[in-house]
Amino acid sequence: MNDEDLRDFFAGLACINLASRNLSDEVIARRCYSLADAMIEERDKPKEGTGITAIKRKYTRKSNEDHSTES
Repeated sequence: MNDEDLRDFFAGLACINLASRNLSDEVIARRCYSLADAMIEERDKPKEGTGITAIKRKYTRKSNEDHSTES
């Protein structure tokens, strides 16, 4: 599924709700694709705090010199 297919799918989902309202076909079509574009735009935004960049070390790596044992 490419982005154009996904846009049409999202517009179809929006149409399910908007078709039950007393709106002209042109208004429904415009709103459906406007909502679909907003959904794709939101999907493509980088999310802070997610993915591999969100992983933070809870410790620092010490050099071998720092690992000496005391006797």
